[in-house]
Amino acid sequence: MNCRYKVLKNNHGMAIFSVMSMMTIFFLLGTASLLSTVTETKISYNYKKSIHAFYDAEAGIAVAIARVKNGWIPEYGDPNWQEYDRDGLFNYRYCSTFDPNTNIYEIISEGYDPSGKSCRRIIVELKRIFQASDITSPVYCGSSKNKGQPNRINGNSNCQGWMDDGDPNNNHSVPCIVTRKHRESHCKPCDLDYDQLITSDPNKVKYNVKELNLVDMANYYKDLPPDITSIPSGGTVNIGDPADSKVVYINGNQVVAGKLKGYGILVVTGDLRISGKMEWYGLIIVLGNNLIVTGGGAQGLHVTGAVATPNHFEIRGNADIQWCGDVIKKVVEMAGDPLTIVSWKEE
Repeated sequence: MNCRYKVLKNNHGMAIFSVMSMMTIFFLLGTASLLSTVTETKISYNYKKSIHAFYDAEAGIAVAIARVKNGWIPEYGDPNWQEYDRDGLFNYRYCSTFDPNTNIYEIISEGYDPSGKSCRRIIVELKRIFQASDITSPVYCGSSKNKGQPNRINGNSNCQGWMDDGDPNNNHSVPCIVTRKHRESHCKPCDLDYDQLITSDPNKVKYNVKELNLVDMANYYKDLPPDITSIPSGGTVNIGDPADSKVVYINGNQVVAGKLKGYGILVVTGDLRISGKMEWYGLIIVLGNNLIVTGGGAQGLHVTGAVATPNHFEIRGNADIQWCGDVIKKVVEMAGDPLTIVSWKEE
C-alpha cells in the first residue's frame, strides 16, 4: 500500500506538468495568432497605401494626357516635374518629354500615399498619329491634273463665322497644292493651269513636303468606329451639320452622282469619283489611285477645308476648293484627338 501511495503521489506532479505544458502551448498559439493578426494588419495597411499611391500615379497620367490633348508640347530633353497636392487627397508629380522625330510623348507619373511613405511610378508612351496642323494646304496629293473651266483652288484662308476658332495663326495663306514628290518638270507630277490657283503665298505649288501617313489617319477613323459607312446613291443627301460633324468611312470605291452636302471627315479607301455635286466642309481623305471630279456647270466638288490623297487628284469640271485651317481643326477635334497609347508599364 505504501508503494502504491507513493506512485499516486508522483502522478500529481505529472498533472501539474501537463497543465503547464498546455498553458504554454496555448500561450504560444495566442502569441502567434496575435503576431499574425498584427502582421496581416500591417500588410493590409501597406497594401492600402500602395494602392492609394498607384491611383494617384494614374491620376497624374490622366492629367498629363489631358494637357497633351489640349495642346501642351513638353520640352524635348530634360523633363520639368509638375507637382500636385490637393489637401492630401491626391499626391503626385508628373513630367513628359516629346520627340518630334517619332511623335512620341513619354509621360512619367509618381504617386504618393497621404503619409508619403509609399510611392508608385507609371511610365506611358503616347503617339500622336497626326494633328490638324499637319494639313498645310487645300490639296495634298502625289500627282495632279487641273484642267477645264471653271476650277479654283484657293489657298487664301476664308472661313465662315461658325468655323472660325478665333486663332489668327490659322488664318494665313498657304500653297494651293503640296506634294511629297520632286518636281521633275513643269508638268510632273502636277499638270496645272496656274491661273486657277489663287494664293498670296510665295508658292502656288510646293514640292518635297513632309509625307502624310494617310493610311494611319484612315485607320484611326475606321477604329473609332465611324458614324457612317456608306453614302446613299442618287437624290439629295445631307450628312451632319456645323454643330455635329460626322466621320464617314467608305471601305472601297465611292461614286457621288447626286447631291451630297456634308460636315466632318470623309475617308474613302478606294477611288472617289464625283459626277454630281458634292459640297463638303472639313477633310476628305482618299486612299485609292484616283480622286476625279467630272462635274460641269453647277456640279462638281466644292470643299471648304482640304483634300488629301497619296495618289492622283484630277479636276475635269467645275470645282472650288477653299482652304480653311479652322474647319479642319474643328472637325478633327470633334472626331476625337488622334492620340494612342503605345506602351504602359509600372516601375
